[in-house]
Amino acid sequence: AMVDWVALSPHIITDYGGTPTLSAMYVQVWGKAIGYAIAFVSIWALLVALLAAAGFGKEICGTRRGTWALKVAMLMHHGLIAPLAIMGLMEDPAVQGMYRCFGCAEAAQLMNRDTNPPLAARMLTPITLGYFMGDLLLLSQWNLTKSGAFENMLMLFHHVASLAVWPGAIYFDWVARYVLLMLSYEFTGVWLTTLWLLSTANLKKSVWYMLTGALFTFSFVIMRMVGALPQLIAMWNAPPWSVELENKAQAGGIHWLCWVFSISLVFPHLLNLFWGVKVVKGFAAVICKKKDSKTADGKKAK
Repeated sequence: AMVDWVALSPHIITDYGGTPTLSAMYVQVWGKAIGYAIAFVSIWALLVALLAAAGFGKEICGTRRGTWALKVAMLMHHGLIAPLAIMGLMEDPAVQGMYRCFGCAEAAQLMNRDTNPPLAARMLTPITLGYFMGDLLLLSQWNLTKSGAFENMLMLFHHVASLAVWPGAIYFDWVARYVLLMLSYEFTGVWLTTLWLLSTANLKKSVWYMLTGALFTFSFVIMRMVGALPQLIAMWNAPPWSVELENKAQAGGIHWLCWVFSISLVFPHLLNLFWGVKVVKGFAAVICKKKDSKTADGKKAK
């Protein structure tokens, strides 16, 4: 059965559009997202209070209590959004067609805009934008270290850029399906956040850490790297930043800055390539270390 996104959504998803201006766009989309930002920060505060009530001090395993609460709140977001986004993709004929024909020209046109807007994107995008807002408000609780400074800067850029460009996808109904695909990537975030929790709890040598690492690596490579190929081919066949295609889809075009919003779709794939290489190298290093350890133990036994 198809999901009734209108009934499921906590906010109204049938009122997008209206005045074709950036100010109207941000007022409408951010207006929905702010409520979720408040909810996210409130959940974080509740988790901090619960950890304190459970007897945990200001630091847990050498990391601030607030950081632990933030990671658990993130896990809750990822665990909610990823399955719903995947469900939305599975029932969307344009997305299915794009993967079946590996980004062919006909399917690529529908990825920019189909007859019916993707209601799943209209529901889930403001929720995740609210999460980004809440996460930025809790920047002081991030696990900021010198070794991870570059990755933190990339994540900061990712949040701010998404807040700037994603609203256009659902407000103008242009490339919203590509945004829904990015929301589905939070599935890998579930495993990444779990890895952080296990690692910080000094469980790096446990079978659970190895299993989670394998799931994270596999899902990252399949979803974010291999799965990106049909999307990139589709963007090549029907560039969403093409003014000609915009005018073909709608008389007068979508918006004069639409090309900026559209071309930004390429950057997450570049970030995923950067992170993907680090993910595969990191998992390979752990596996090789395990093998070396077993070999050393075997020699000692002899």
